[in-house]
Amino acid sequence: MTLKSMLVGLAALVFVSACDTMSDYGGKMKGWVGLDDERKYTVYFRLDSVALTEESEGTLYDVMQTIRREKVEKVRIVGYTDSKGGARYNRQLSMRRASTIEEKLSTSGAKEIEASGAGETSDESGPKGEKARRAEIILIK
Repeated sequence: MTLKSMLVGLAALVFVSACDTMSDYGGKMKGWVGLDDERKYTVYFRLDSVALTEESEGTLYDVMQTIRREKVEKVRIVGYTDSKGGARYNRQLSMRRASTIEEKLSTSGAKEIEASGAGETSDESGPKGEKARRAEIILIK
């Protein structure tokens, strides 16, 4: 094995470790952490709807309070759907879900709110069923 191939292998290992650390499941975005100063919340929707579940209404209220209390500058919202329905419909539904959250957070005091729809969760290890019908809200200080 040459030095070059060992360095390439080491670089790949470091990259994979960094990706895992930065993923949702790596715990990077729990609480105010790191240099990015980000906090992530997830809210869930009813089937084929932009209506939040009852529990998620409470979560959204907590998000609004955090934005006001912590003087959050920027909010990023990404909407998702489950695998039911066609790809085009799911992209539209995920965007409507993100827009619904954007509208509800518009009075919270954040200076910038960015909303996007990602459609179905494409990652095999990602959430399925009810947990896939969600929007992720990322607060950036």
